[in-house]
Amino acid sequence: MSMWRSRRETAAFVAGLVGALLHASAVSGQPQARVATTSAELSGALEATTRLVAPAVVEIFTTSYTPAEGVVPSTADLVSTQRGSGSGVIVDPDGYIVTNAHVVGGAQRLRVELPAPVKGRSILATRSRIVNGQIVGIDEETDLAVIKIDERNLPAVAFGDSDELSAGQLVLAFGSPLGLHNSVSLGVISAVARQLQPESPMIYVQTDASLNPGNSGGPLVDIRGRLVGINTLTAAGTNGQEGLGFAAPSNIVRAVYEQIRKLGRVRRGDIGVRVQTVTPVLASGLGLTTESGVILSDVIPGSPAALAGLCQDSLEMSPFFTH
Repeated sequence: MSMWRSRRETAAFVAGLVGALLHASAVSGQPQARVATTSAELSGALEATTRLVAPAVVEIFTTSYTPAEGVVPSTADLVSTQRGSGSGVIVDPDGYIVTNAHVVGGAQRLRVELPAPVKGRSILATRSRIVNGQIVGIDEETDLAVIKIDERNLPAVAFGDSDELSAGQLVLAFGSPLGLHNSVSLGVISAVARQLQPESPMIYVQTDASLNPGNSGGPLVDIRGRLVGINTLTAAGTNGQEGLGFAAPSNIVRAVYEQIRKLGRVRRGDIGVRVQTVTPVLASGLGLTTESGVILSDVIPGSPAALAGLCQDSLEMSPFFTH
């Protein structure tokens, strides 16, 4: 099936989407905010959101230098230059930008392309500005980073509450996929808390909005233009068209951003326990009555948890289980 929709197919898709929105509103029977009643109104709402968010979306260019391999010093350079690019979003008018750690990690030089204000009605892209940036801090565990540019009074995107997201909710993904500056794609939330590895402390918002190389670090926003995630990765072995994209939830992004801005890094508390996600196999083996939650699997000697009375012997006799 072709990835490109005809105009007729697109119109039918939008009409069906509007119908579904209206049906959901009628079935609930609860007071709700006004929804689009025609495909034209829905399109207008998406355009308004795009106009609100796009000026705060930036493209990031990095330059790093690595030792050259297999060269003769007298005939070749001792270092090689590596260049990369990604996306970011301005979250503070004073020039603070959130992006992915893998976009800026290891960069010796960092430049940020700011969208130029739209003037007139030309359909051609306006000339943007490129300014220097610096890394404020990086958090590898969440793959998030904060950078700063020496600019003021910039357009910024407000944080939304990712805990309020629900599957099926409309979202827009912004970024510069394959270097195509300030592109936007439409999709829905596929899952609100996707854990990619069984014991990973990081969860993601899954979306079917199209994500490609270059989207990393760009914002995922709701229909009101609030930041609900930072586009981070697609499923292994996919090229972004399969609808398996993942974004760091905005509540995690906000916590990381605020700590990096204040402290330059993220500080995490550790009471000295190790946990395991409860699976059906683990629940069966331990005789648990539920197959969800986590179980304490280890306590580090001398840790706050151990001093509080938790110990390995008690865990072996009677596992401590919590939802």
